[in-house]
Amino acid sequence: MKKLYRKYQNFFSYTFFGTLASAINVFLFHILEKELGFNYLIANCFAYIVAIIFTFVTNKHWVFASKNTTFKQTLQEFVSFCNVRLFSFILDLGLMFTGVQLLALYKDLAKILDQLICGILNYFFSKWFIFKTTAKILPKETNEE
Repeated sequence: MKKLYRKYQNFFSYTFFGTLASAINVFLFHILEKELGFNYLIANCFAYIVAIIFTFVTNKHWVFASKNTTFKQTLQEFVSFCNVRLFSFILDLGLMFTGVQLLALYKDLAKILDQLICGILNYFFSKWFIFKTTAKILPKETNEE
């Protein structure tokens, strides 16, 4: 059992922290849209930004255990992360619009479904393009902030 856990440890960690990030995203979306009266697409944008910051920190430190510690390396990872997540954000907005406007789903249900789809895609993007490739692209630096 331990061998299986170690083999898929980053997937389990990603699922745990991804679920937390999705919960933050959905909860904040609900508060902004239902309680504060924001337009659902604006509420979606704000919730996504907060969740993306949480996700970057947890992915970097606890999911993929990035060894990049300098400011330059971390900035490179964050820029790569944001670039990949820009695609995810556009998909997120498209799914919300489709769910609410075209399928007439309850907004919170549309948000939950869009989080499931985006979460699965984001795992593979993060694993393949961000925390693995930035370590290969950037040389090891020793004395930078």
